[in-house]
Amino acid sequence: MFWSRKFNPAKDLPDLAGKIIIVTGANTGIGYATAKHLARKGAKVFVGSRSEERGKNAVTKLQEEGIGSGEVIYLHVDIGTPELAKKSAEGFLGKETRLDVLVNNAAIIWDAHQENKTAQDGITEMMMTNHIGVFQFTKTLIPLLIKTAEQPGSDVRIITVSSNAHRSSAAADPSITFSLDTFKDHHTSASVPSFARYTVTKLANTLFSNTLTRRLSSSGIICLSLHPGFVNTSISTRFSFSGALNLLMRVIAMAPDEGAYTSVFAAGSPVIREQAEEYNGSYLEPPGRITKPAPNALKVELQDELWNTTGKYLEDQGLGPALP
Repeated sequence: MFWSRKFNPAKDLPDLAGKIIIVTGANTGIGYATAKHLARKGAKVFVGSRSEERGKNAVTKLQEEGIGSGEVIYLHVDIGTPELAKKSAEGFLGKETRLDVLVNNAAIIWDAHQENKTAQDGITEMMMTNHIGVFQFTKTLIPLLIKTAEQPGSDVRIITVSSNAHRSSAAADPSITFSLDTFKDHHTSASVPSFARYTVTKLANTLFSNTLTRRLSSSGIICLSLHPGFVNTSISTRFSFSGALNLLMRVIAMAPDEGAYTSVFAAGSPVIREQAEEYNGSYLEPPGRITKPAPNALKVELQDELWNTTGKYLEDQGLGPALP
């Protein structure tokens, strides 16, 4: 594809030996391909998956496909509730004493026929998983990320996979807020409620990354959010198109191997560290181009409201403050 020609992981990534990386949602799709590209450059990659069977099968498949001098290890990661997200992160903390890169890739994908599922406390399942679970998982790992960043020669990064969906539907409403009521909003009046919910969670991902950038500014950790592009994964195979449109979708959609390029660039390219002032806090589009996110994502007051609402909710659940 034309948008992937400027970056080739096999040629453009440095040796990542000694790096320890977590990729969540890595048993399939973009996450799987991200883990593969990084492992092939020598990294030790933890393949995050909610399902032990699918996660271990992914590790076996990666090993069969070939990962060179790298290493892939199954890691149970369930971000469906903050309690499970915390437990998942603690599972990693019991295994390793450093963490160089966290790739927050796991998410619930929108489906036009998806039911209005609710998680605990009336919060939508999609918001609970795509934002609150990601927030808690990351929060639990931040002390180790900071500790790693303090070591000489370190290059620590937190990558959050968002989507250009954050530019549309309910997420584009200039009056949007992030109170607890927003976390519970199923957007049933929208033409496709599940897509509206998805856009709001992807806006939350970008806001979260931007806030992390500000709050970790003295740590040396680089925080990025990104849009992977239109990729032929579960999101594009849930719908039936007809005729020319179906053909067009197959032509323009990237295979997961290519669809992972932006995540891989963000996680491993030396350019990110060399130009840290430019890249830290940025939003990337394929194959690693800095672009402006939607106006809502740049609103500091919205970033802070999301952070404070999430932090207060987690405190109420007995999970401590927003950051240790």
